Amino acid sequence: MEIDKKLKKFSKEFFSKSLNFLELKYIENKEGESIFTCNFKDTYSNPMGSVQGGMITAALDDATSAVMISGYDEKKVPLTTDLHVLFHRPLEKGTAVIKVKIIKLGRKSSTSEGRIFNKDNKLVATLLHSAQPIDLI
Repeated sequence: MEIDKKLKKFSKEFFSKSLNFLELKYIENKEGESIFTCNFKDTYSNPMGSVQGGMITAALDDATSAVMISGYDEKKVPLTTDLHVLFHRPLEKGTAVIKVKIIKLGRKSSTSEGRIFNKDNKLVATLLHSAQPIDLI
């Protein structure tokens, strides 16, 4: 099953509470990248009025995890070993686009990259997600 079909199935059948909270939705796979949208509400704001960094990180974590799970045919899940986030600019509340690509899906380690873009398609943050794949229980 191709990754596009897997992620559509993932979004419908395995929708977790955090995916629902962040309104993370899979859109399509284009040129090797899985594309999601995410809606950040006013309650996700920091004191400056932009989206709090932890919320951005959570959305990137969920999107990169979904792609890794789909890449392992839903037989393995990523046990995160490292999340490295670079913030490039503030993010306004509202809808953002997340693009995820797999760097490695191995037996003992996996790595993916997630990037989040604002409404003007400017890069807001980059996440490098490293994980140990474990069997789905």
